[in-house]
Amino acid sequence: MAASPPRRRASPPSIPDELFEEILLRLPPDDPACLLRASLVCKAWSHTVSSPRFRRRLHELHPTPPVLGVLHNWEYDAIPRFIHTTASSFSLAAPDSRSWRALDYRHGRALFLSKGQDAEELLVWGPITGAQQRVPVPAAFQGDYPTAAVFCAMDGCGHRDCFGGPFRVVFVFCVDEEDAELDPFLTSAAVYSSETGMWGELTSMHEQRRHGWARR
Repeated sequence: MAASPPRRRASPPSIPDELFEEILLRLPPDDPACLLRASLVCKAWSHTVSSPRFRRRLHELHPTPPVLGVLHNWEYDAIPRFIHTTASSFSLAAPDSRSWRALDYRHGRALFLSKGQDAEELLVWGPITGAQQRVPVPAAFQGDYPTAAVFCAMDGCGHRDCFGGPFRVVFVFCVDEEDAELDPFLTSAAVYSSETGMWGELTSMHEQRRHGWARR
């Protein structure tokens, strides 16, 4: 008597899309590499992780973004530019600290100032997308240690998912005016718009020792 053919094992039931999404939403928020690995499994998983709905729900479930690391300005090759603050394998290929000084990080962008280069300029860098845009410093800039900040300029943005879109840079610097009568320090500021590609009008103030600030 011939033996009966072996029975095929039934395939395990597939996980409903809704349940799968709930599982992904509960991956450790301080290790974004987990979501990246999940998105590489197949097209369906990649579509789920990259969808606006998933990102919105992820922000609702984890309202406070974790601090994954810090950028520093030490010129020491033995220390990576990006220092982890968690056990995550997530890393960033940040601009070289020997050529760029970190000034600010806000709304999904980092801002750097060039150093040791022929022309002084700013670098706006998106660490997630890798996008870079160079911005010349204001023509009136003088001095060695300015400060600056970068902001998302997209209307209606909640600043939880700022990837791309317009931005503004606020640039502030002081000039030592030795011939000034009241005080040698003149503070100036200007705002750059990525939509126009231009700096706005420069605003300057002298510090008066007795009467506060005087705008000019």
